[in-house]
Amino acid sequence: MGSGCWSRGPLLESKRASPAPNHPSRPPRATRRSKHTSIAWYTGTTSASKWGPLPPATDLEIRKYLLRPLLPRALTHRGRGEPRTVARAHATLGFLTLRGPSEDARIGAGVATDVPRRTSATALPSSGPLHEPAACDVALAGHLLDRRDLVARAQRADGQRADGQRADGQGRDGQGRDQGIGEVTALQALAALLAHQGAGALAGLRGGFALAFARDGQLHLTRDGLGLRSLYWARLGGRIVFASEPKALWSLPGFSRRVTPRAVARYLTFSYAPGEETMLEGLYELEPGTLITFEGGHEIARTRWFDAEGPASAAREEAPEDTWSARFREAHAAAVAERIELSGRSDAAATLSGGIDSSVVVAELARQLPGRVRTFALHFGAQYPNELAHARAVAERCGTDHTELCIEPHDFLARLRRIVWHLDDPIGDPVTVPNLEVAERLGGDVNWLFNGEGGDPLFGGPKNLSMMLHHWYGGIDRAPGWRERAYLASYRRAYSALDWLLAPDWRAAIEPARDLEALLTPYFERAHPAAFLDRLMLTNQRLKGAHLILPKVERMQGAAGITPLAPLFDERVAQLSFRMPSTSKVARGIEKVVLKRAYEGDLPRSILERPKSGMRVPVHYWFQGELRRYACKVLGRREVRRAGIFDPDAVQELLEYRSERSDARYGIRLWMLLTFEVWRRIVVECEAP
Repeated sequence: MGSGCWSRGPLLESKRASPAPNHPSRPPRATRRSKHTSIAWYTGTTSASKWGPLPPATDLEIRKYLLRPLLPRALTHRGRGEPRTVARAHATLGFLTLRGPSEDARIGAGVATDVPRRTSATALPSSGPLHEPAACDVALAGHLLDRRDLVARAQRADGQRADGQRADGQGRDGQGRDQGIGEVTALQALAALLAHQGAGALAGLRGGFALAFARDGQLHLTRDGLGLRSLYWARLGGRIVFASEPKALWSLPGFSRRVTPRAVARYLTFSYAPGEETMLEGLYELEPGTLITFEGGHEIARTRWFDAEGPASAAREEAPEDTWSARFREAHAAAVAERIELSGRSDAAATLSGGIDSSVVVAELARQLPGRVRTFALHFGAQYPNELAHARAVAERCGTDHTELCIEPHDFLARLRRIVWHLDDPIGDPVTVPNLEVAERLGGDVNWLFNGEGGDPLFGGPKNLSMMLHHWYGGIDRAPGWRERAYLASYRRAYSALDWLLAPDWRAAIEPARDLEALLTPYFERAHPAAFLDRLMLTNQRLKGAHLILPKVERMQGAAGITPLAPLFDERVAQLSFRMPSTSKVARGIEKVVLKRAYEGDLPRSILERPKSGMRVPVHYWFQGELRRYACKVLGRREVRRAGIFDPDAVQELLEYRSERSDARYGIRLWMLLTFEVWRRIVVECEAP
């Protein structure tokens, strides 16, 4: 048995990559990768296997390596003589795109196979040896918030006293401060806990992360409880492959990049790919707070380790409204403080729309960092409606250094293909572009950027109102699936136009009850949570939050080297939202009641009383002006007919703004079609980004 070692592989910077599937004669596509990209894999050997460089078909060239401090610890060999063999362990063989500062990283394409074991479950510094009942390989991408708690838990698991004292009595310095937090990384502590407790170590884990670990001959994949970071997996050649970016998987030789009719129908309905299934057949996105266990290349278990709604046995707490407001403020303040500490900065930057969500985040930042907060508001030109006046009012009240940024099509059109490339799966929400534009203008100056994401899915956004009215006064038609159909229509994308937009063959392959409604039925038919509003919020959190809101921000800002921070999308804040009564979230047609009450003394009255309007990207007008020529080129009749997915006549009606349909919604539907077609050409037809 040969000894193994971790080595860093070549950077994917070649001008050629693997040929497109189903087109063996086509020349390989050109590709460009972001500047923070590298590859690492295990080169050790056993009698069962040998792993070295990726197959020659990928045409890799050696470049520099950019591995941040956390990742080498995750990929460090134990160094205790010859490594033992772990059946069906995993190696890290793919793209590690490092987005954001400090510990932020990406898990590469891992392959479950027979390889020498690696582990970071070594002895904790200055704390004595770990009594290791089972070795554990760990790879983590992202950040952990409860780092001190992790270290304390690991020390207790190793037989240390629960009060933090080390075995030698040197747990604190002369001033009573804790020692060892800087010496023991969060990843080392997590690896130690996983080695001792297995999946039980995940309980209470908080942050934004994707995690892979091998223990007792089994491979385990999971991601954080709310979905701040993504993790993808697939079966390829009898093996399990996984990565935090899907391009690391569909770029592997032999992967079939086939788009399914069900995926297209879901995309047109939601403007993103909800749930576990992605746009590509056989490629899956792990659900938040879910642990999948593989052994021998087969899935053997799937469990949820985080539920924001809590156990069904937990009774709803009864408390006055003022108490809930105080609890929310306390939880939100703690979430903001943790993220300030994570950034390691004495100042902060935040996007500010003037809505209640971003405003409460900025108000809390200003309270904790008075005079040291920078805010940024977006608009799309003076000729379009905007919320600049509201953002200015909040900035003035909170004393922030405020900047307004204008974004127009000429700013991003030349890079639209690159934007879609960074999205991984197509996301038909036009607000993706502003997220990247802001990040790129701030890149180099700002590494961490606060936002107000999370208010809608956790505290009753305005779109819940129509569903609640339908639930109470839905009329005569109460046939099976009526709630599901109402929810699908509430997105106001293209659910009502599927028969019109899709080509006949694709239309015939779709069964709405099976492909769309069945995705929602488990949420509406569950007994817990009991309140219909809470079931709606759980649906929004697990679908829209985890597959649209959080990914679009993380991928767009991460592409510019910025890590987004969303204190409203915090595990403890989410759990609090399900403990409080529905009237603390929506009451008498007013949404997010608890947010407004908690910060009524910190924000202008106009912000508390105004209805939500949201960031409205003027794509309806752009496709009649600056975007028209580009859209006609990409969505021309000949191109649409060649792809065979959409009806060329329907697309032409949208391009010419002449549809007789009452729900034409030209702008958003053209943006969705344009985004999808650009994505399809890059991924399926292997065009250059």
